[in-house]
Amino acid sequence: MRLKDKIAFITGASRGLGFAAAKAFFGEGATVICADLVFPDEKKVKEEFNNSDKIIFRKLDVTNADQVKENAKFIEDKFGRLDILVNNAAINSIGNIEESTEEDFQKTMNINVFGTFLVTKYMIPLIKKSAGGSIINIASNIGMVGMAGRIAYTASKGAIVNFTRSMALDYAPLNIRINAVAPGAINTEMVKEYFEINNDPEYKKQVCAMHALNRFADPDEIAKAILFLASDESSYATGSVLVIDGGYTCGK
Repeated sequence: MRLKDKIAFITGASRGLGFAAAKAFFGEGATVICADLVFPDEKKVKEEFNNSDKIIFRKLDVTNADQVKENAKFIEDKFGRLDILVNNAAINSIGNIEESTEEDFQKTMNINVFGTFLVTKYMIPLIKKSAGGSIINIASNIGMVGMAGRIAYTASKGAIVNFTRSMALDYAPLNIRINAVAPGAINTEMVKEYFEINNDPEYKKQVCAMHALNRFADPDEIAKAILFLASDESSYATGSVLVIDGGYTCGK
């Protein structure tokens, strides 16, 4: 098993990509602490994990420092260390700079960027206790190239890219690898909600066609990339941004 006896912490893990990553990690032998504002459906958890004690769901608002510290203390008290951190929690936002309100922009940056900062800040001392580990930040392909009408979201994900690169330089001497995954559109609840807000079937087709493979990713496809970066198979990768976007950025 690729993650046997590893301890992993995943934010935004009650649904979508975070839940898919939790399944992938669990399947490879990790104990996974899944953190989110809400818990997933109990039936869904039982079906996927059979009530295993190697899956733990905890409440977390990534912008709340006290809650982040509480989760870090829980991990320290129970396991004494952390091997893998996945910063996945994020929100979407729509609008160019004139359409976006100050509140919307600040909220997006607060959750997507400041939340990643807070969680990493208080979890990395636990990773240092493992004498090495892996942090995977979830960026976005449109944090690499931009997209019209998405000023706050693209800015936040662009920040995650260089957050990753800078941290990789800081922690390479400690054998802590920090990488990012930059997916294209994924068939998750968040993406579905985005298109429901637009309420334009043609626009969805247009966005789909921007991807060379002419489809959106399944969450499990992106989870495999996260798993690779979490495992020793990627032992020489740090500061990398792994773009898994069905060819979207090829034409940019």
